[in-house]
Amino acid sequence: MGRTDRNILVLGLLVVLLIVVGYYFLFLGPLLDRLDERSEERSAMEAQLANLRQEVSELEAVQRNAPETERQLLELSKRVPTEPEIPTLVVQMEDAADAAGVTQLSIQPGTPGPPPGGGGYSVVPVTMSFEGTYEQLVDFLRRTGQLARLVTANGVTYQEAPQEGTTLQEIEQVLQVEVEAEVYFQPLVEPSDVPSGAAPAAPAPPETTTETQEEATDAQ
Repeated sequence: MGRTDRNILVLGLLVVLLIVVGYYFLFLGPLLDRLDERSEERSAMEAQLANLRQEVSELEAVQRNAPETERQLLELSKRVPTEPEIPTLVVQMEDAADAAGVTQLSIQPGTPGPPPGGGGYSVVPVTMSFEGTYEQLVDFLRRTGQLARLVTANGVTYQEAPQEGTTLQEIEQVLQVEVEAEVYFQPLVEPSDVPSGAAPAAPAPPETTTETQEEATDAQ
């Protein structure tokens, strides 16, 4: 093989190499990049589809449970009056205390106020103290949770009550108990709370004063 033939062969190999490199950078490289992008897009779409399926499943579960949730909300609203009704609450608590067997019941309602997180109802703190055994305490709390009025016990503290002339082996230990609880009421909507656009209330008739009445009498 002559020198000229070798040069031609080398030149031909260079041309083929340039064609391969150009094909990679001009066609194969961008194609591979697009394939990678499509793969990432597909993965993102699959993840989005999985999230949508999860949301649909949750919504279907909510829809299935909607009647039960509505029933619970209705029952709960029945246990929240429109007024504090503290005297009625005291009577219910006294009945629960008598049924549970606790003694020395004291009920101290606090000042009504808005809930900490906000809402369309008011909260009345109530402090209850009494004496009884641990079993009576548990029974009393169970009965308060079943009252027609919704009562939430937020804290319970107790200590042994002093017993004179009796050993612990002869009686069941009596406790001095204090319960921090809350009751709720939902005030009726005031006229000032009616949203704009509602029909305005009819104006009140003008007030007739004594002087106006006397002037009308003189004119007659």
